[in-house]
Amino acid sequence: MSSFEPAVFRPDRERALTFHGKQILTADLKDGRGYVSVRSLCDAFGLDQRAQRRRLLRQQGYLTAYTASILITTPGGPQPTMCLMASAVPLFLTGVELDRIQNLETRSLLTAFLDEAHTVLAEHFGISERGEIQFLRESISRMVAEQEFFEENLTKKVEAELVELRRAQEDKVDQIRAAFGGLRQQVTRLEATAGPKARLTPEHTGQLRQLVATLGGLLQEKGVVKPYPGIYMDVTRMTGVSRSEDIRQEDFPKVVAFLEEQIQRLTTGSGSTGSDKPVEGSQGS
Repeated sequence: MSSFEPAVFRPDRERALTFHGKQILTADLKDGRGYVSVRSLCDAFGLDQRAQRRRLLRQQGYLTAYTASILITTPGGPQPTMCLMASAVPLFLTGVELDRIQNLETRSLLTAFLDEAHTVLAEHFGISERGEIQFLRESISRMVAEQEFFEENLTKKVEAELVELRRAQEDKVDQIRAAFGGLRQQVTRLEATAGPKARLTPEHTGQLRQLVATLGGLLQEKGVVKPYPGIYMDVTRMTGVSRSEDIRQEDFPKVVAFLEEQIQRLTTGSGSTGSDKPVEGSQGS
Protein backbone atom coordinates (compact mmCIF):
# COMPACT_ATOMS: atom_id res chain seq x y z
CA MET A 1 0.00 0.00 0.00
CA SER A 2 1.30 3.47 -0.91
CA SER A 3 2.26 5.72 1.97
CA PHE A 4 -0.23 8.26 0.60
CA GLU A 5 -3.19 5.87 1.00
CA PRO A 6 -5.11 6.00 4.30
CA ALA A 7 -4.90 2.99 6.57
CA VAL A 8 -7.97 0.73 6.57
CA PHE A 9 -8.99 -0.64 9.98
CA ARG A 10 -10.82 -3.86 10.79
CA PRO A 11 -13.45 -3.26 13.46
CA ASP A 12 -13.77 -5.35 16.60
CA ARG A 13 -17.53 -5.09 16.24
CA GLU A 14 -20.07 -3.84 13.71
CA ARG A 15 -23.56 -2.82 14.73
CA ALA A 16 -26.56 -0.79 13.63
CA LEU A 17 -27.98 2.10 15.59
CA THR A 18 -31.74 2.41 15.10
CA PHE A 19 -33.19 5.91 15.31
CA HIS A 20 -36.88 6.37 14.56
CA GLY A 21 -36.78 3.34 12.29
CA LYS A 22 -33.62 4.42 10.41
CA GLN A 23 -30.52 2.20 10.45
CA ILE A 24 -27.15 3.85 11.04
CA LEU A 25 -24.11 1.59 10.74
CA THR A 26 -21.46 1.82 13.45
CA ALA A 27 -18.13 0.15 14.24
CA ASP A 28 -16.00 -0.25 17.36
CA LEU A 29 -12.21 -0.25 17.01
CA LYS A 30 -9.68 -1.82 19.30
CA ASP A 31 -8.91 1.53 20.94
CA GLY A 32 -12.42 1.44 22.41
CA ARG A 33 -13.75 4.31 20.34
CA GLY A 34 -16.95 4.11 18.36
CA TYR A 35 -17.32 5.26 14.77
CA VAL A 36 -20.33 5.97 12.57
CA SER A 37 -20.52 5.31 8.81
CA VAL A 38 -20.88 8.62 6.97
CA ARG A 39 -22.70 6.86 4.13
CA SER A 40 -25.31 5.41 6.48
CA LEU A 41 -25.81 8.84 8.09
CA CYS A 42 -26.54 10.29 4.67
CA ASP A 43 -28.91 7.44 3.80
CA ALA A 44 -30.77 7.81 7.11
CA PHE A 45 -31.32 11.56 6.78
CA GLY A 46 -31.68 11.88 3.00
CA LEU A 47 -28.42 13.74 2.49
CA ASP A 48 -26.41 13.79 -0.72
CA GLN A 49 -23.46 11.47 -0.05
CA ARG A 50 -21.08 13.14 -2.49
CA ALA A 51 -21.85 16.63 -1.21
CA GLN A 52 -21.37 15.62 2.42
CA ARG A 53 -18.19 13.74 1.61
CA ARG A 54 -16.80 16.85 -0.13
CA ARG A 55 -17.76 18.95 2.87
CA LEU A 56 -16.03 16.52 5.19
CA LEU A 57 -12.88 16.57 3.04
CA ARG A 58 -12.90 20.39 3.09
CA GLN A 59 -12.86 20.20 6.89
CA GLN A 60 -10.06 17.66 7.01
CA GLY A 61 -7.74 20.22 8.52
CA TYR A 62 -9.77 19.87 11.73
CA LEU A 63 -11.62 16.54 11.42
CA THR A 64 -8.70 14.41 10.18
CA ALA A 65 -8.05 13.10 13.70
CA TYR A 66 -11.70 12.02 13.98
CA THR A 67 -12.12 10.15 10.68
CA ALA A 68 -11.05 6.64 9.79
CA SER A 69 -11.43 4.25 6.87
CA ILE A 70 -13.02 1.09 8.30
CA LEU A 71 -14.01 -2.21 6.65
CA ILE A 72 -17.79 -2.28 6.88
CA THR A 73 -19.81 -5.30 5.76
CA THR A 74 -22.02 -4.62 2.74
CA PRO A 75 -24.11 -6.88 0.51
CA GLY A 76 -21.06 -7.05 -1.78
CA GLY A 77 -18.69 -7.93 1.05
CA PRO A 78 -16.48 -5.82 3.37
CA GLN A 79 -15.77 -2.40 1.86
CA PRO A 80 -13.51 0.43 3.12
CA THR A 81 -15.92 3.07 4.36
CA MET A 82 -15.29 6.57 5.60
CA CYS A 83 -16.37 6.75 9.22
CA LEU A 84 -16.54 9.55 11.75
CA MET A 85 -15.79 9.26 15.45
CA ALA A 86 -19.07 9.28 17.38
CA SER A 87 -18.19 12.39 19.42
CA ALA A 88 -17.60 14.37 16.20
CA VAL A 89 -20.91 13.36 14.57
CA PRO A 90 -22.99 16.18 16.17
CA LEU A 91 -20.43 18.76 15.03
CA PHE A 92 -20.44 17.37 11.50
CA LEU A 93 -24.25 17.32 11.25
CA THR A 94 -24.62 20.88 12.54
CA GLY A 95 -22.98 21.95 9.28
CA VAL A 96 -25.93 20.57 7.27
CA GLU A 97 -28.19 23.32 5.93
CA LEU A 98 -31.61 22.17 7.14
CA ASP A 99 -33.43 24.62 4.84
CA ARG A 100 -32.03 22.77 1.81
CA ILE A 101 -33.68 19.47 2.83
CA GLN A 102 -36.87 19.42 0.77
CA ASN A 103 -38.59 16.52 2.53
CA LEU A 104 -40.22 17.88 5.69
CA GLU A 105 -40.30 14.47 7.40
CA THR A 106 -36.58 13.94 6.77
CA ARG A 107 -35.80 17.45 7.99
CA SER A 108 -37.77 16.85 11.19
CA LEU A 109 -35.95 13.52 11.68
CA LEU A 110 -32.52 15.15 11.37
CA THR A 111 -33.55 17.97 13.72
CA ALA A 112 -34.66 15.40 16.29
CA PHE A 113 -31.38 13.49 15.95
CA LEU A 114 -29.37 16.69 16.45
CA ASP A 115 -31.34 17.34 19.64
CA GLU A 116 -30.75 13.80 20.96
CA ALA A 117 -27.46 12.84 19.32
CA HIS A 118 -25.28 12.97 22.42
CA THR A 119 -27.62 10.77 24.46
CA VAL A 120 -28.40 8.38 21.59
CA LEU A 121 -24.74 7.83 20.71
CA ALA A 122 -23.67 7.51 24.33
CA GLU A 123 -26.33 4.86 24.96
CA HIS A 124 -25.47 2.98 21.78
CA PHE A 125 -21.78 2.75 22.56
CA GLY A 126 -22.44 1.85 26.18
CA ILE A 127 -20.86 4.94 27.67
CA SER A 128 -21.43 5.30 31.40
CA GLU A 129 -22.95 8.42 32.97
CA ARG A 130 -19.49 9.69 33.78
CA GLY A 131 -18.30 8.76 30.30
CA GLU A 132 -21.35 10.43 28.78
CA ILE A 133 -20.43 13.69 30.49
CA GLN A 134 -16.90 13.39 29.10
CA PHE A 135 -18.36 12.52 25.71
CA LEU A 136 -20.52 15.64 25.87
CA ARG A 137 -17.56 17.77 26.92
CA GLU A 138 -15.48 16.45 24.03
CA SER A 139 -18.26 17.16 21.54
CA ILE A 140 -18.79 20.69 22.80
CA SER A 141 -15.04 21.27 22.90
CA ARG A 142 -14.76 20.19 19.27
CA MET A 143 -17.64 22.47 18.30
CA VAL A 144 -15.99 25.43 20.04
CA ALA A 145 -12.63 24.61 18.44
CA GLU A 146 -14.23 24.34 15.01
CA GLN A 147 -16.02 27.68 15.49
CA GLU A 148 -12.77 29.34 16.59
CA PHE A 149 -10.99 27.81 13.61
CA PHE A 150 -13.71 29.15 11.30
CA GLU A 151 -13.57 32.62 12.84
CA GLU A 152 -9.78 32.68 12.64
CA ASN A 153 -9.85 31.73 8.96
CA LEU A 154 -12.59 34.26 8.32
CA THR A 155 -10.54 36.98 10.02
CA LYS A 156 -7.48 36.07 7.95
CA LYS A 157 -9.58 36.10 4.78
CA VAL A 158 -11.05 39.51 5.61
CA GLU A 159 -7.61 40.89 6.45
CA ALA A 160 -6.19 39.52 3.20
CA GLU A 161 -9.06 41.10 1.24
CA LEU A 162 -8.48 44.43 3.01
CA VAL A 163 -4.77 44.28 2.17
CA GLU A 164 -5.61 43.57 -1.47
CA LEU A 165 -8.16 46.39 -1.49
CA ARG A 166 -5.63 48.84 -0.04
CA ARG A 167 -3.04 47.73 -2.60
CA ALA A 168 -5.52 48.22 -5.44
CA GLN A 169 -6.43 51.68 -4.12
CA GLU A 170 -2.76 52.64 -3.81
CA ASP A 171 -2.20 51.49 -7.40
CA LYS A 172 -5.10 53.67 -8.54
CA VAL A 173 -3.74 56.65 -6.60
CA ASP A 174 -0.31 56.10 -8.18
CA GLN A 175 -1.90 55.96 -11.63
CA ILE A 176 -3.84 59.17 -10.99
CA ARG A 177 -0.73 60.86 -9.61
CA ALA A 178 1.26 59.81 -12.69
CA ALA A 179 -1.53 61.03 -14.99
CA PHE A 180 -1.65 64.42 -13.30
CA GLY A 181 2.14 64.60 -13.40
CA GLY A 182 2.05 64.07 -17.16
CA LEU A 183 -0.75 66.62 -17.47
CA ARG A 184 1.28 69.20 -15.56
CA GLN A 185 4.20 68.66 -17.92
CA GLN A 186 1.92 69.14 -20.92
CA VAL A 187 0.47 72.33 -19.43
CA THR A 188 3.97 73.60 -18.76
CA ARG A 189 4.96 72.96 -22.38
CA LEU A 190 1.79 74.62 -23.66
CA GLU A 191 2.33 77.64 -21.46
CA ALA A 192 5.86 77.91 -22.79
CA THR A 193 4.61 78.04 -26.38
CA ALA A 194 1.07 79.37 -26.18
CA GLY A 195 0.68 80.57 -22.62
CA PRO A 196 -0.48 84.04 -21.60
CA LYS A 197 3.08 85.41 -21.54
CA ALA A 198 3.66 84.32 -25.19
CA ARG A 199 0.48 85.87 -26.51
CA LEU A 200 -0.18 89.42 -27.66
CA THR A 201 -0.15 92.21 -25.14
CA PRO A 202 -3.05 94.70 -24.99
CA GLU A 203 -0.85 97.15 -26.90
CA HIS A 204 -0.27 94.55 -29.63
CA THR A 205 -4.00 93.80 -29.79
CA GLY A 206 -4.84 97.48 -30.13
CA GLN A 207 -2.32 97.91 -32.94
CA LEU A 208 -3.69 94.84 -34.72
CA ARG A 209 -7.26 96.12 -34.55
CA GLN A 210 -6.19 99.51 -35.88
CA LEU A 211 -4.43 97.93 -38.87
CA VAL A 212 -7.42 95.63 -39.57
CA ALA A 213 -9.79 98.60 -39.36
CA THR A 214 -7.64 100.59 -41.80
CA LEU A 215 -7.42 97.68 -44.24
CA GLY A 216 -11.12 96.95 -43.90
CA GLY A 217 -12.02 100.58 -44.62
CA LEU A 218 -9.91 100.60 -47.77
CA LEU A 219 -11.49 97.34 -48.97
CA GLN A 220 -14.98 98.73 -48.41
CA GLU A 221 -14.01 101.74 -50.53
CA LYS A 222 -13.07 99.23 -53.24
CA GLY A 223 -16.52 97.67 -53.03
CA VAL A 224 -15.77 94.65 -50.79
CA VAL A 225 -18.77 93.86 -48.57
CA LYS A 226 -18.00 92.85 -44.97
CA PRO A 227 -14.22 92.49 -45.39
CA TYR A 228 -13.30 92.02 -41.72
CA PRO A 229 -14.04 88.25 -41.36
CA GLY A 230 -11.85 87.62 -44.41
CA ILE A 231 -9.00 89.71 -43.01
CA TYR A 232 -9.05 87.89 -39.67
CA MET A 233 -9.26 84.54 -41.45
CA ASP A 234 -6.09 85.34 -43.39
CA VAL A 235 -4.29 86.47 -40.23
CA THR A 236 -5.22 83.41 -38.13
CA ARG A 237 -4.45 81.03 -40.99
CA MET A 238 -1.05 82.66 -41.41
CA THR A 239 -0.20 82.24 -37.70
CA GLY A 240 -1.71 78.76 -37.22
CA VAL A 241 -4.28 79.69 -34.55
CA SER A 242 -8.06 79.66 -34.47
CA ARG A 243 -8.56 83.08 -32.89
CA SER A 244 -6.71 86.35 -33.22
CA GLU A 245 -6.44 86.47 -29.40
CA ASP A 246 -4.17 83.40 -29.57
CA ILE A 247 -1.59 84.91 -31.93
CA ARG A 248 1.89 84.55 -30.46
CA GLN A 249 4.13 87.54 -29.94
CA GLU A 250 6.79 86.00 -32.15
CA ASP A 251 4.30 85.98 -35.07
CA PHE A 252 3.13 89.55 -34.51
CA PRO A 253 5.79 91.24 -36.70
CA LYS A 254 4.81 88.95 -39.58
CA VAL A 255 1.13 89.88 -39.17
CA VAL A 256 1.93 93.60 -39.02
CA ALA A 257 4.10 93.36 -42.14
CA PHE A 258 1.35 91.50 -43.99
CA LEU A 259 -1.36 94.04 -43.07
CA GLU A 260 0.83 97.05 -43.78
CA GLU A 261 1.76 95.60 -47.17
CA GLN A 262 -1.93 95.18 -48.06
CA ILE A 263 -2.70 98.70 -46.90
CA GLN A 264 0.22 100.07 -48.90
CA ARG A 265 -0.91 98.27 -52.06
CA LEU A 266 -4.45 99.55 -51.73
CA THR A 267 -3.25 103.07 -50.95
CA THR A 268 -1.06 103.19 -54.05
CA GLY A 269 -3.84 101.60 -56.10
CA SER A 270 -1.82 98.52 -57.20
CA GLY A 271 -4.12 95.98 -55.55
CA SER A 272 -7.46 97.22 -56.78
CA THR A 273 -8.03 94.72 -59.58
CA GLY A 274 -6.70 91.57 -61.22
CA SER A 275 -4.48 89.04 -59.50
CA ASP A 276 -3.13 91.61 -57.09
CA LYS A 277 -6.12 91.36 -54.72
CA PRO A 278 -5.15 92.52 -51.22
CA VAL A 279 -5.75 89.42 -49.06
CA GLU A 280 -6.84 85.84 -49.67
CA GLY A 281 -10.14 85.97 -47.84
CA SER A 282 -10.88 89.66 -48.03
CA GLN A 283 -13.18 89.65 -51.05
CA GLY A 284 -16.16 89.20 -48.81
CA SER A 285 -18.09 86.24 -47.58
